[in-house]
Amino acid sequence: MNEDEAERLANRMALLASDSGEAEAAGRAVGQLAVRLGLTGGDLRDIVMRGAAQGTDNRALEDAYRAMRRERDKLLLEAARLRQALTRARAAAQLGKLLGAIGLVAVIAGGVYVWLGSSQAPSGAAVAGDMASGVVGLVHVDAALVYARADRNAALVTTLHGGDRVIVRRLIWNRLVQWAEIEVGGQVGYVPAADLHLM
Repeated sequence: MNEDEAERLANRMALLASDSGEAEAAGRAVGQLAVRLGLTGGDLRDIVMRGAAQGTDNRALEDAYRAMRRERDKLLLEAARLRQALTRARAAAQLGKLLGAIGLVAVIAGGVYVWLGSSQAPSGAAVAGDMASGVVGLVHVDAALVYARADRNAALVTTLHGGDRVIVRRLIWNRLVQWAEIEVGGQVGYVPAADLHLM
């Protein structure tokens, strides 16, 4: 008996539990099919008993099935957590790229600003010639900090205010910033050249 024949026999035997009319027809169909397949009454009994014996193992199968479902649920939960972590990592990476791009644009813009500012300033030769006789610088910002060295981390000497005039001795560059070396109150100090208007 092949698998298809066994399935037909099982379907007909299942109909034996129907109402009386269908059950009688199913009984006749089971008998006819058994004869056609060459099965005896003893064969049918053995088939039913084997099925009943296998049914007693259903509890172990159900326990194994429940254990597999619990394991599946754990794996699904872990997969969901991993997806969330991956989403957060991707968002952090995109934010890092965005901040990096903004930083690059800021650096380029700063470089262009410095370049344009230096290109509009008087030529080095002209400034050097004027410095020999002492050029007057006019403070054109509200407050200009004067440092002991051409460095924003240096000690503060004093503070100049808008409209103050100072003697500019020379212009120097340090860390992409142009500084003016000035004389103020008998002292030498350094102020960002962008804060002064050379006259």
